[in-house]
Amino acid sequence: GDLEFPFTGTITEIGGYVDTAGVTGTAVVDVNKNGTTLMTSNKLSFDTGEKTTRTAATAPTLTTTAITAGDLITVDIDTNHTTKAKGLTIRIGVRMT
Repeated sequence: GDLEFPFTGTITEIGGYVDTAGVTGTAVVDVNKNGTTLMTSNKLSFDTGEKTTRTAATAPTLTTTAITAGDLITVDIDTNHTTKAKGLTIRIGVRMT
């Protein structure tokens, strides 16, 4: 489902983890604000066998950091492992303004 953001602020970090790691290939997850990606180049990447994006070969790069109360956050899985991961959780750190 969507997440309606409750306050205005600046996104300072983003990441994700899964309960069960996927195998073979890399899973790429995109996080969107009002339908537009927060990361135009390096999105959340889960390497094979990894449960977190903290250890990914390619770290995520935020290109949009401003967020306003009422913005809708959605998540898309762009590519997936051959044996898919399970239990995706997204982490977004925001500093209130």
